[in-house]
Amino acid sequence: MNTLNLYLALAAGAVLALTLASGTIQKRLWISEALLAFAVGVAVGPHGAGWMRLDLLGSEADLALVEQTARVTLALAVMSASLSLPRRYAQKHWRALALVLGPGTLAMWLVSAGIAWVTLDIGVLLALLVGAILAPTDPVLARSIVSGRLAEECVPPATRNLITAESGINDGLALPLVMIPLALMKTPGEALQRSLESLFWEVGGAVLVGGALGWVTGWLFRFLDRHGGLQPKTLTATTTALALFALGAVGLMGADGVLAVFVAGIVLNRDMTDDHVRAHEHFQDAVDRSFTLPVFILFGIVAPFVTWIAGGWPLLLAALAIVFLRRLPAWLVLQALGRPYADRREAAFAGWFGPVGVAALFYSAVALKHEAPHALWGIVTLVLALSMLIFGISGTPLTRRHRTTAAADR
Repeated sequence: MNTLNLYLALAAGAVLALTLASGTIQKRLWISEALLAFAVGVAVGPHGAGWMRLDLLGSEADLALVEQTARVTLALAVMSASLSLPRRYAQKHWRALALVLGPGTLAMWLVSAGIAWVTLDIGVLLALLVGAILAPTDPVLARSIVSGRLAEECVPPATRNLITAESGINDGLALPLVMIPLALMKTPGEALQRSLESLFWEVGGAVLVGGALGWVTGWLFRFLDRHGGLQPKTLTATTTALALFALGAVGLMGADGVLAVFVAGIVLNRDMTDDHVRAHEHFQDAVDRSFTLPVFILFGIVAPFVTWIAGGWPLLLAALAIVFLRRLPAWLVLQALGRPYADRREAAFAGWFGPVGVAALFYSAVALKHEAPHALWGIVTLVLALSMLIFGISGTPLTRRHRTTAAADR
């Protein structure tokens, strides 16, 4: 109980301080709020003051705490991402989305897996598992690049919207990629058939149920709005409840709850009025501050510095190679083949800003719960930490350098 109270006090205090200083941080400091939250976690964790200690590899309760905290944070983040997109965005831009979600996600998976397999002493299946965990683009860290006054002034809406949509969807699509190598590790002879069946239900069930929940909620929105029974200020409570309900209900059905949340938000997005869109800003602020920053404090507490140091130069070089090569080269190739972005400059910007974040923390916990080799924890967390550091520092200066006349959304 004392540990929980301490964590709540630290998380709330950090959120309060970072919220009050958010303007100064964004405009004057080349550092992200997530990185500062991580530093708070390190300061109070076993490598700092030692006030809090969590053992993910030895305690099921600690592992469950990290998994569920990251899961809820991810669900609220993808709901926020879906509601921040223009209405009917997925229908209008399905070709660009298909490119970045299909070949793009596949490339990030295989490139990360290939680097891990070549540079580290791990097997093919573990490398594929590491690559799958690192494939999703994090909607939490990406939001600092696609939202706010600086992003609106410097980055065209088309680029911001595509990064937002991609980061929301591929966080859910990553679950089947994670489960396939996990299944092959356990029962290779029967794993392929079960993995394909699981893939069909986890993705298909999530889309169907999430879409149905979003449609019902949207219908109620329209009905109550016509009869004067809906107040825009209730949107925050409604969308938060929808996200958590979809996450829990679809999870009970054995499907992908995170993907279901995004689909529910996309369907609901079609029925939002201008007043609802303005009210949604409060939801985004609540999610960004109250839910996403505490998970990075938690990551700072559980960060395995001893494992990173023991891994030496091979682990560091592998992690750096994944951060720099996982995405950017593939995005330039995608632009040459299918032009999902307005030009090569926009493709390079989007290719650089595809950070690893909360999704990797969540899927790492899922994999460890399914008895994956502990070696993946050190690899994934170092990539996550370097991604948070590199993208957090480069975000503001590169966004300012990217300053351009914001073109109308395609």
